[in-house]
Amino acid sequence: MSGRTLYCLGEAWLELESPASLASAEAFRPRVGGSAAALALAYAALGGRAALLGQLGEDAFGHRIADALADAGVDVRRLCFTSRAPTPLLFRGGGGALPCRIRSADLLYSAGQLGEGWAADAGVLALSSACLVDSPCRFTHLSALDTAHASGVPVCFVPALRPALWPSEKTLRDTVLQFLPFADLLVLTEDEMELLLDTRAYQVGLFFLLRGHVQLVLLQTAEGVHAFTRTAHAFWPGLSAPPEELAARLLFRLDAQDAALKKLMKYSAAALQTLL
Repeated sequence: MSGRTLYCLGEAWLELESPASLASAEAFRPRVGGSAAALALAYAALGGRAALLGQLGEDAFGHRIADALADAGVDVRRLCFTSRAPTPLLFRGGGGALPCRIRSADLLYSAGQLGEGWAADAGVLALSSACLVDSPCRFTHLSALDTAHASGVPVCFVPALRPALWPSEKTLRDTVLQFLPFADLLVLTEDEMELLLDTRAYQVGLFFLLRGHVQLVLLQTAEGVHAFTRTAHAFWPGLSAPPEELAARLLFRLDAQDAALKKLMKYSAAALQTLL
């Protein structure tokens, strides 16, 4: 194991869940939500070093999230807090979701708050799409990507598409497609590929996904999980897990194998099969 840190950039919010519909729910169970937080938690649970780069509100919910992350082994020393906006909330119930996230703390996280030297011990920078909406945090992502590429830090993009957070599906699609080529590793679902590329056929989608910096695509389908490089393909039938958990397993295995991207490009199908 290299012992380097997985830096997860983006959102952490409080999800309030109820088995009843939102219109009739009377009680909610709180938990830490957000793709960046979920990936950090999954990676720490495997025994890896994970840190969260982001911002919470200077409020009870923000400190509750930070404490829960720290208790689970996630490094929160670079988390910021602000009194200018609240910690975002997401209500779930009966299959529906209602975000309370207009001008929330995570979206006000600016490039200057990233701090100096975070890339020095970084093994991977991971990001999702939730903070790529029109906000200061979108530019923070661009700054972090510049630093990662200049420092030779691989980038893992787990889009975790949530259309409810965006003004339109077109805006979501156009923005995410702009960011895809900046990633070295891409983890997404068949449904997300369809939303982005209007196809569920990976033979078609890969022409658009394996471009730019992208060296490996992990695609979850109804039949299982596929891994693709430009020269090899592996498949795990029946495997199903949230994208953040799949990404955590992939990154943890790559770290255990001390696999550089140049090595990854030369992986055979049998070698890819060892990654999950």
